Amino acid sequence: MSYEFRLPDIGEGVAEGEVVKWFVHEGESIAEDAPLVSVLTDKANVEIPSPKSGTVLKLHAAEGEKVKVGALLVTIELLVDSTTTAPVAPAAPVEPSPPAVAPPPAPSPTVHPPAGGRVLATPHIRRLAAEKGLELSRIHGSGPGGRITEEDVRSAAAPGGSPTPSTLAPVPTAATSPAPPIAPLPATEGAKPPIGGAESPADIERIPIRGLRRVIAEHMAEAVHRAAHFTYVEEVDATELVRTREKMARHLEKNGVKLTYLPFIIRGVVAGLREYPHMNAFMDDDRQELVVQRRFHLGIATATPDGLIVPVIRDANTKSVAQIARELQDLGERGRVGKLTRAELTGSTFTITSLGMLGGVLATPILNYPEVAILGVHRIVRRPIYGPEGTLVPAELMNLSVSLDHRALDGITGAQFLSVVKSYLEDPHMLFAEMA
Repeated sequence: MSYEFRLPDIGEGVAEGEVVKWFVHEGESIAEDAPLVSVLTDKANVEIPSPKSGTVLKLHAAEGEKVKVGALLVTIELLVDSTTTAPVAPAAPVEPSPPAVAPPPAPSPTVHPPAGGRVLATPHIRRLAAEKGLELSRIHGSGPGGRITEEDVRSAAAPGGSPTPSTLAPVPTAATSPAPPIAPLPATEGAKPPIGGAESPADIERIPIRGLRRVIAEHMAEAVHRAAHFTYVEEVDATELVRTREKMARHLEKNGVKLTYLPFIIRGVVAGLREYPHMNAFMDDDRQELVVQRRFHLGIATATPDGLIVPVIRDANTKSVAQIARELQDLGERGRVGKLTRAELTGSTFTITSLGMLGGVLATPILNYPEVAILGVHRIVRRPIYGPEGTLVPAELMNLSVSLDHRALDGITGAQFLSVVKSYLEDPHMLFAEMA
C-alpha cells in the first residue's frame, strides 16, 4: 500500500517551505521517524522525520523548490498495513494490503502509542507541547496512525484538559481480552522544561501581530533581509542650535506652534542631500538600479499607540523652519489619532527617526526600505569640552547616526553627508540662507 505524505503545518503562520535537502533517494528504504527532509521556512530550518516505514517511491519536490503547506512531498510504499494499531516487526508476516484505490482509514479514537513506543508528532507539535509543559507520551493522538495534532495539544493544555484514564487507550497485547487502562502520571512528572520559563499558560500573554504592527514587522524584516546596513556616527556641538531654537520658540508659541529641533535638522538634511544626491534615492532591486530623487520628501518616523508611522514633509527644501514646525505639529496630532491619508504616509525619499528627549546616546536605525539612507537623531546632553586656550566650557552635544545601504553607498559618502549636516547645525544661521 502506498502512503502520500504532504508538507505538514510546521509553524504558526507558515504557508510554504523550501526543500533544502532530501535525506533519502527514490527506491531507498526508510524507517519511521528517520530523517526524511530538511525544509526551510521564513521561521527556521526544520528537519521532518518520516511518518512511516517503507520504500520511497517518489519524491515530488526537488531541492531548492518551494512547497505549499498541504502539498504532496513524497510517496512511500508501506511495509505494513497502516490500520494496524499494535507494533509489527518488519520480519513478521504482513497481511494483504487493501486495494490502492481505497480511501485511507478514518482515524481511530482509541489509537495511542504503547508504553515505550514512538510518539508521532511533527517538530512544530513537539515545540508547542514543550511550551505548554506537556509530555507528548501522555497526550492522546487523534490524527492518522495516532499522530498528535495541534488541537490535541491545545485540548490537553486547556483547564481540565489534562489526560485522564478515560482518554488514554489500552495497551495492545497478544491476549484476546483488553488490557487495563494506563494510569496517568502526575501532570508535572517527566514534563520538559517550558520555553521562556513559563510554568503555565496563565503565566504568559500571547499578543497577535496584526494590522499596523504586522506591516511594520514585515517591512523591517524586508529591509534587513535585502539591504546591507552600515552605520556611521558623528558628534555635533549643538550649543548655538539650542540658543537659536529657544529664541525662535518664544515667537512661534504665541501662534500656537511648538518648535522642536526637528525643523532645523530637516533643513540641515536638505543641505546635505543637495551636496550628496545619491543619499536621496531608493534601490530598484528588480532592475538593479539606484533611483536618485530630484525632490526632497522627508519622512519623519512618528510613534503612535498602534506603532510607528512615517508621515512625509513634501518638498522640504521649499519650506522655512517655521513652516516645517507647523506641518510637523499637524501631522503628528492627526497621526496619533489615525487620521492621516495614505498620500501623507507614502512617497518619502529620505527618513529621519528621533525619540526626542528619549533619544539615547546612539542607535543604528533600520532603513525605510527601499530608501538607501536614514538619519537617527539622539538627545542633546550638556557636557564640558575644551574651549580656547585649553579651558573647559559647557557645551550642548548631540550624536547623529546615519545608516546606509552599503550596496549602493560607500561609508565615505555617509560621512561626508553627515559632515555637511553637522556644519549647518553647529552654525544654524546658515540654515536660513539655504532655501530652494
